[in-house]
Parts: sequence; structure tokens; C-alpha cells
Amino acid sequence: MIQKVDTTELKVGMFVSDLDRPWTETPFMLQGFVIESDKQILALRKYCKYVVIDRARSTGHEYAPPPKVDVQGPARTPTTRAAVPVQAAATTATRTPAPVVTEAPAQKRTVSAAPSKALTFEEMSARAAKYEEGDEGGDEEDGEGLFGRFIGLFKGKPRSAESKAKIEPPKESKEEYAARAALIPEGIPVQTYRDLVSVEQEVPRARAVVAHSADLLDKLVDDIRVGHTFEVERVEEIVTDMVESIVRNPDALMWVARLREADTTTYGHGLQVSVYLTSFGRHLGFPKEQLGLLAQIGLLLDIGKIRVPKEVLAKQGKLDEEEFMIAKEHVTHSLAILAETPNFDSTVLEAIAHHHERLNGSGYPMGLEGDDISLFGRMAGIADCFSALIKNRPYAEAVSSYEALRSLTSWGGELFQEALVQQFVSSVGVFPVGSLIELSTGEVAIVVAHNKVRRLKPRVLIVTGPDKTPASHPTMVDLLYDPKLGGDEPAYIKRGLPAGAYGLDLRDFYLA
Repeated sequence: MIQKVDTTELKVGMFVSDLDRPWTETPFMLQGFVIESDKQILALRKYCKYVVIDRARSTGHEYAPPPKVDVQGPARTPTTRAAVPVQAAATTATRTPAPVVTEAPAQKRTVSAAPSKALTFEEMSARAAKYEEGDEGGDEEDGEGLFGRFIGLFKGKPRSAESKAKIEPPKESKEEYAARAALIPEGIPVQTYRDLVSVEQEVPRARAVVAHSADLLDKLVDDIRVGHTFEVERVEEIVTDMVESIVRNPDALMWVARLREADTTTYGHGLQVSVYLTSFGRHLGFPKEQLGLLAQIGLLLDIGKIRVPKEVLAKQGKLDEEEFMIAKEHVTHSLAILAETPNFDSTVLEAIAHHHERLNGSGYPMGLEGDDISLFGRMAGIADCFSALIKNRPYAEAVSSYEALRSLTSWGGELFQEALVQQFVSSVGVFPVGSLIELSTGEVAIVVAHNKVRRLKPRVLIVTGPDKTPASHPTMVDLLYDPKLGGDEPAYIKRGLPAGAYGLDLRDFYLA
């Protein structure tokens, strides 16, 4: 519901969708945002007499549901009947892949670099791009233009076929390059990766990678349990294929790993952490060699849980002090298992030892602080925490990816390095691939692939009707180019949903 509201009547929680003057005549760098403080209200009063409020996108007591629309109207035609993206037609194979650009470090970099201005997750989520179709403007004052452009406008105008052809992905600015390059140790050349194939083209290969990885890891775990030698070559075999898939298009492997997590019971968590961690490294710009190390870290960081009693790992509810001490020993067990295997890179061992350490010294097993925690250990801690939050655990239910990222951001500066957290959010997206989301029309969908121009306008697989009844034929929709879904108003993401919401099992939408 859209309303014109005098600025003297504004309240926290209202979503400001438009002003009584051009946005460029005000200091607001957001074309649409939720009011979160009285300070913002005072600023709006200073520049505007009235603003336009969208109740459907407001929060708390200011929220009002949007008018019902007929999403099953005759104007809507399913774009696909498959449960997951299928491989693109052979005619797309002639597409020339975009090059991978390697850029040498221009200046000294420190791994402890922090952003010039810390943002809450709400601020990061609401920060919108100032540019439209080629305008590469951003917030130049605090260097956060990349995230603003990364998430895009929350509720953009529908695009015609003519305007669609004009949209190009935003180019990385010097400031944005410097922000991620500052996190890579000096002497390591910073890479700039571009997707080489579409997510549809990569899904079959990603599916094979996950299946092969799960099989090999299960065999490896069985060998460890009976006392056989741990073979590093098996891990390297998994890692090589995983890195190549993520370099080509990380969305595909994130999609498959998320949908297959319930099938990979022994190492579902490790596989998922490995995918997120390697994608994180790709986003920052690490070369393939380091991506391989990150993939190994994710796969093996919890291998020591093999030696933790099952009654502790599977206990329903909070562990008592003694049980928690036993559970924490999995880090020591992991290092002991890997120490029995020659030729493991010391960087991998160090990161596994550090992935439960925290910036303020509250972590374990050594209580390290700040830069005493290795860079890969800090990165692994973020990816491991995110992956744990979005899964059902014996002692806690899963939360939505959006809520998990919000929690991570709130812990930035205390438990995790703020600059790394912000880059992690940028690498996976506000609504990561594989996330369940609810649309403004009431339908539930799965995020399949991000649009590089508008990250909050992804391609999604609609899996229910507005009444949350499972759809007989899941439909692929691009919220950027085809957002109306049979109604008059463009559909947008209303909220993120935790895994299993409305009784939905992601495995039902995965083609083996």
C-alpha cells in the first residue's frame, strides 16, 4: 500500500520509496530505504515536506500487506517445467567466455585492514545503487559503493526487452578493488574473476562434483575409523574439480551443495563450508592455488568429530559445561588425524586450528586474538558459522540465510573481522543461492542465480502458490526482467525463509 506522508508524521519502520524532490538533490544515497532511527527522520524533515511510504515493505507496526493479485492469471506462462535449471541449448556453447584478469598488487596490503565505516546488516541490505543502466555512481565518501551496487534496488522498475539489452554488470571501481585487495597478503597477485558459463551450463558439472566429493569423503571417513592411512591425494582429487567449478560459476555449486546438504549426512556441513569458503576466496581474488587450500580447509575442519562421542554431537538442547569441553576437542582431534598424514600444507593445518578462534579472544582452543588468528582461519570461521546457522542442528533450529548474515554482521568487530564479514556477504549475496524466500505475492521460491546488476532481483524457482501449496510444475522466473507474475505490481522478495519452511524439502526440487 503506497501512501504520501508528511515528514512530521514519519515513524521508525516506514519504508521510504520516493521523495518530493529528486534523490540527487538530497544526501540520501539510497533510492528506497527503511527508516531505522530518529536521526533519519530529522534528516528527511530537513530536505522534504512529504515522502512516499510503501507499507508493504515497511517493518513492525508500520507494515501492511500488499493487495492480493491473481498470480495464476492467463498472462503467466511457466518458463520451465524442470525442478532445477537444465543445461543450456547447444547453441549457447559458442559463447566466448569472459577472460579471467590477473592484476598484480599495486601496493602493500595488510590482512587486518578494516572498512573505513562499519555498517549494520540492515544498512548494508537497504543501501541501494545510485546508478541506473550504466550510471556507475556510488558512495564515494566511505568506499562502500560496491555493496550498494551489489545488492541493487530492492524494488526496481520492470524492464522491457529493449532496456534489458542495455543493462551491463557494474564495473569494479579502484576503491572497491583496493578494499578486497587489502585483505590479501602482500606478494599474492590479486585476481579478478568473471563467470565463464551460465549457472544452467555449470549445474550438471557441479552436481557431479558434489556427488563425487560426498562419495570420496564417506570412504575416507570409513578408512579413518578403522585406522587406515589418511590419503591426502583423495582430498586433492575432490578439491581440483571443486575449484574449477567455482571458478567457472560459483552459483552452480552453491545451488547443488545447498540442495544436497541433507543427503550428505556425514560431511554435508564440510562440503557446504568448503563451497562457501572457496567462493569467498574467489570473490576476494585469491589465485587458484590458494582456492585449493581453502577448499581443503572447509572439507576437513570438522573431521575430528569422528572421535567425539555421538551422544554429545547428537544431544538435543544445550550442552552442559563438561559436554561442551568434550565437543571443543574436535579441533585437537582434527589436527591429530591430519598430523598422521604427510604432505599436508601447513596453511591448511593452521586454519583448521584457528577456525573457532574469535577476534576478541573468546574462541578456542587457544583463545587467540586479532591478527594472531591466521587470515584463512578467520575466513573459515565466518564460512563455518554461516553454514551452521542455516542448518538444523540438534540444539538449534535453522534460520534463514538473511538472518544468518544479519547475525554475522552484528558480530563484526567483536567475534569476526568487519572487513571480512562485509566481503563474505558480498560473495554470497544478501539472499544466497539455494535460499528459500517468500515473494510479495505470497509464493515461496528458491534463489537459483543472482543477477549481477541487481542482486535483490535474482532468478528464482517458484515452488508453491500464494497459499504455500506446492506447485505441480515449479516455474523459473527472473525478478529483474519478468517480475509481474500475472499481476499489475512487480513482485519482490518480502523475506528470507529458513530451510524446511512450510514443510518444503529442498531435495524435492533436485534432479539426481
